[in-house]
Amino acid sequence: MATAPSSPISPLGVKQEEILEHFFSLLSQFAFDKAKELVEKERDAHKATFGSYWALMVHCLIQFASAEKSYMSLTFLEQKWFARSKDSLRQAYQVLVQEFHKVEEGVRQQELVGIRLPGPTVEFEKLLSHLCGQVCQFLTARQKTMDFYEQMSTMGTNKNLNYDDLVAVITEITQTHSKTFHHPLLSSLKNCFSLECEVINHLLSAQIQMSVWQFFPSIIQLHQAHTKLISWGASAQARESKKSAFGGSKTVIWPALYQWLLKFKCLLVSKFSLYFYDVLAKQTVPNEMKILTAKSTEDFVTRIISFQKKTDASNISLVLCTHGMEEGYTKPGYLHPGRQPNSPTGLDSYPAIFSYPGEHPVSHWPTVVMMINDRNTEFLIQEKVHYIYDKSKGSTYYLTKLDSRITLIVIFETKKAEKDSYVNNFMLELSSQIRGVKLFSSFKPGARGAMSRR
Repeated sequence: MATAPSSPISPLGVKQEEILEHFFSLLSQFAFDKAKELVEKERDAHKATFGSYWALMVHCLIQFASAEKSYMSLTFLEQKWFARSKDSLRQAYQVLVQEFHKVEEGVRQQELVGIRLPGPTVEFEKLLSHLCGQVCQFLTARQKTMDFYEQMSTMGTNKNLNYDDLVAVITEITQTHSKTFHHPLLSSLKNCFSLECEVINHLLSAQIQMSVWQFFPSIIQLHQAHTKLISWGASAQARESKKSAFGGSKTVIWPALYQWLLKFKCLLVSKFSLYFYDVLAKQTVPNEMKILTAKSTEDFVTRIISFQKKTDASNISLVLCTHGMEEGYTKPGYLHPGRQPNSPTGLDSYPAIFSYPGEHPVSHWPTVVMMINDRNTEFLIQEKVHYIYDKSKGSTYYLTKLDSRITLIVIFETKKAEKDSYVNNFMLELSSQIRGVKLFSSFKPGARGAMSRR
């Protein structure tokens, strides 16, 4: 890196390094407009140097700030009548790669032909060349995460796409680019990129662990996601700040991507509170547990209780299928590493992980298990409520899928209509929210609506 000359700072030297460091820091803080203004001022202040590598670099940085703002606002997922916004942003990144490469290769060619500029200038242009090469790597990584988010946005409708696929993709992106842009001037940008990928990885991993009812792995992944979201947000400034009309404090408005990740985390916390309600309830008193679940973004437990009281359902259960679980089935709690749990058999291989009111009804369990097994193929169509009336018992059963191994069961001790709208709507709505259908559908800006404020 260039060192400060004894004379006043060169127009191509330490001052420009400070501008670069400040620019990349502003990008990492979501302050895209401020970053753009910074380099626009530098462009206007040194119009006489137009055509130099520094001037070309400044021009690229102006476009870079605009592209990053578009990326974090998720506008590339929008579908417009004349073009896909994704294609526009991808083209912008590709043009930037070409322009940064011009700087990188131009400086190299100067060295090859033996052109020698004044001392501080030649060192500075070597720095520009080195930075441009690494920024190109960052832009390549950005295009990969764009594809990843495009894939993730289909989770609400694509029944064949699973979370394991997404974890594999984001892990590959992280590993491939973890050391490709490491210059100290890019450290803030690198940290922002790493936190983004790690948060997504932890959230998706938490979803996977919850779907197979793994308590400790789920809570660890949620904690990691929460910690890194807080770290990312703490290092970031407001993208835009607006004062209250009454002169109050400023309201921070986060970019759409950050907001969505916060919503995803909150949904998973709500889901965790339902799936492991019995485990958590043992750690506190009922009133305190009620207060804690009420603070969740989605209080699934209270909604189930309210539905049961309105419909007089005899039982509502979440049933886990333990057959073929890779890690084996164990109840939440500590298990000595040297002891292997006994795999449950028969009806016990379908435990109720949540049951209200009271314990799951043993007398109904053979019918419940039979229904789940008989409809495993049908369950590939998740947005459906399955119905059966057992004449011998005089009981009605409704069931729908929440996760690959978890089924929602509602039992009535009387005959109910198959198309009972209140029951069907409740079950479909609950299933949709727990599976994140609405959340993933809202990933596209057109479906997201106005951004919420934090």
